Amino acid sequence: MTSEHQVNDQNGGVPGLSAAGLADAPGLRRMYAAALREGATTRGKLAVRSGLPRAEAETAFERLRTLHLLQPAEDGADTYRACAPQVAEVHTLEPLRHRLRDAQERIAGATVEFDALRAVYADAVGRAADDLNVEVLKAADVNVMLNKAAAECASDLMTAQPGGPRPVEVLAEALTRDSELLERGVRMRTIYQHSARYSPATEAYAERLTAAGAEIRTLNTLFPRLIVFDRRLAFVQADNGSGALRISQPDLITFMVGTFEAAWSSAIPYASAYETRKQKVIVSDMQRAIARLLLHEDKDAAIARQLGISERTCRQHIARLMSHLGARNRTHLGYLLATGTSGTPGLEESHHTAATLPKTTARRLTGPPPT
Repeated sequence: MTSEHQVNDQNGGVPGLSAAGLADAPGLRRMYAAALREGATTRGKLAVRSGLPRAEAETAFERLRTLHLLQPAEDGADTYRACAPQVAEVHTLEPLRHRLRDAQERIAGATVEFDALRAVYADAVGRAADDLNVEVLKAADVNVMLNKAAAECASDLMTAQPGGPRPVEVLAEALTRDSELLERGVRMRTIYQHSARYSPATEAYAERLTAAGAEIRTLNTLFPRLIVFDRRLAFVQADNGSGALRISQPDLITFMVGTFEAAWSSAIPYASAYETRKQKVIVSDMQRAIARLLLHEDKDAAIARQLGISERTCRQHIARLMSHLGARNRTHLGYLLATGTSGTPGLEESHHTAATLPKTTARRLTGPPPT
């Protein structure tokens, strides 16, 4: 909603009239009391009579002029006289209230027009007007609608951000918006992929937000990007990768929230890159994920993409797995993983995965051990 201050500034009203004001400042009251005692007097004499330090006296004097509580006297230049509050209030606030009413009327009129034109839009795209609770957003409109949803968010924000480290400029933009949400008391939960832990920019962003009350966890693999505001409005990435779907359909929202909660319960609380390396939990978790994916994927690029890491990092993890399991080559590694003969704690689940593979893949991985 447009504030009186915004309307005033945009329409040439009283400059410097802010919503907060100085009503609780003792200096303002002392300056006004001095003006009432002195009658018509100059700025300099008022500063002296108020007993305020020079800078504080200047601030209080200008504030009283802004509020029309000090007005030029009729009997001389640079001479001012105190005005009664009820008169000054009319001079100060009535123009702003008038402009605010005009702005509210314009908002109401535009809202009616948008409501009427939604039906036209629905006809043009071949959808029912009440089916517009799933809306396709172009790339240029996504941030506008996200910022609007963030500004209206009151209690809860869930975010899933796959793909590993995020660009520095994206994190910088998100930091301001997310900090404002936390200041309003919104509970904020975010899931990244494990690889984001090794990004300095993401680490700095996470430290700032967790210190302000945000909760951040990581997983190996993650579903596509998802943002849910107050369990009533969601944004998911569109198939083309650039746009998004804006979803307000209650049943779909319930499904998305359930999916997020399931992922959140199995995710690992975020820690710095140093702590992550020291604990070695994420590395072993990453290698278990690679072990599972090796049973389904032949391409290193596909595995890396699912885990949000580079191909080089993926190959390094595979080399460590081969060394750890004593595999002579990639085919031998696949055999050890698929048959569960690695004897390595934490990789036993890969044996169960082999049973669900297509027969051709299972045969390739579980045939006689290569020499």
